[in-house]
Amino acid sequence: MRSRNAPLQAAAARRLPAIWLWTAAVFLLLASLDALRIALWTYGSDTGTFDQVVLDAFGGMRNGIEHGTHYRYHWSPSLALLWPFMALTHAALTLQLIQSAATVAVAPLLYALTTPRAGERLALRIAVIGLLYPPLLAVGWGEFHEIGLFPALALGALVAADRRRWLPFAACIVVACGIREDVCVELAVAGIALGIGNWRSRRAWFATAALAITSLTLYYALIIPHFGSSWIPGHFYEFSFAHGVPALLAAPFVHPAAFAQTFLTRGRLTYLLEAFGPLAFLPLFSRWVLLALPGLAIVLLANTDLVYHMGNHYAALWIPWLLAATAFAAAERNALRWCTVALALTALFLAFLNPMHPAHFLRPNYHDFSAARRALACVPAGASVATHDEWFSAIAARRPQATLGTIAGVDYLVYADDFPNPEFQHSVRPALRAEVAAGTYREVCRFGAVATYELVRKKATR
Repeated sequence: MRSRNAPLQAAAARRLPAIWLWTAAVFLLLASLDALRIALWTYGSDTGTFDQVVLDAFGGMRNGIEHGTHYRYHWSPSLALLWPFMALTHAALTLQLIQSAATVAVAPLLYALTTPRAGERLALRIAVIGLLYPPLLAVGWGEFHEIGLFPALALGALVAADRRRWLPFAACIVVACGIREDVCVELAVAGIALGIGNWRSRRAWFATAALAITSLTLYYALIIPHFGSSWIPGHFYEFSFAHGVPALLAAPFVHPAAFAQTFLTRGRLTYLLEAFGPLAFLPLFSRWVLLALPGLAIVLLANTDLVYHMGNHYAALWIPWLLAATAFAAAERNALRWCTVALALTALFLAFLNPMHPAHFLRPNYHDFSAARRALACVPAGASVATHDEWFSAIAARRPQATLGTIAGVDYLVYADDFPNPEFQHSVRPALRAEVAAGTYREVCRFGAVATYELVRKKATR
């Protein structure tokens, strides 16, 4: 018997190249911008940190910034899957390209999710909306973070479940549970909700929740205590009226006035507008939007706008659920015209409120890269070295002992006297001068305003 969806699937097959052309075009754009940022040295410390984390995936994920293992900050064993790529290239561009590829992968996944429900014309429009969604583009083009892989994994799991392909479903879920601990929180909630709703398979979603909860328990009960510290990102959830996540969740009932005064702010409201606006508020017409609430709460309950500033990687926590809700809402209402409005809004947001901030990141922040390269070349291979933020990311993949912004505990320092950073000029540079004057470090190379300093090792006296 011929399926009722056969005409829709046949039409989708004829137009399939269109989605891949869109996907390839945006990937090439992001890849070109990645390469340009690498050339301009505008990647900050996070990219360099993850270069070192991935290259040390089987040695503890140590790096020069976090003073030990990355596990003290996040539960990210899945990063080990990227080790072969970094081991082969030792290039910062590698991780950036992987993140860009994961970003554009949402388009064919949204297409696959929507086509059986609404046909290829609407599916293509939904996919292009996802491909050009400003918060997602900002995550994809920004500095590498493990969470940048989550939107593709979450949507991949939904597509696999929708088609009852349980092996790829399990692969997506297992990898996602090793991305970060906050992802596990989301998957636990989503697994319970979709399990209760019996969407495609109650057993599969309850198993997802069980795996996510087990992963969280392992991390907080065994891994964190093993390293003798508390969960370091917990400081984002410290307030005068609530100390820690459990107290914060109770605060609306225990301290309602203080809670409202703290969280009902203009910054959080504009963040929500930047999240829902480009999608023409379509997610609000689907109950799937409820799955975005845990991710939005993780972001909006933080005590700093560093977290709820659109353009930062934390948006990846809620992006896949909002895009899925958009797809389901549009398909249920056959909202082709509404999707056209969303595409127009997406273009307007990219033109006037672009969270990618290209004007900033496509401008070099130092005038003499030649001098910087020559000064860094003065540092022997294998030696520990501290330098400026962006310069650290330029060398971290090939220098596992590189760090930044310090003048203590390293063999070499590479700094520019005229580096345009207020913190460096007011704090690091005066301390550096004092150490040189005291004879702790001596200048061994200088190229213009950029100098290399070597630690003076004093001979032991008998």
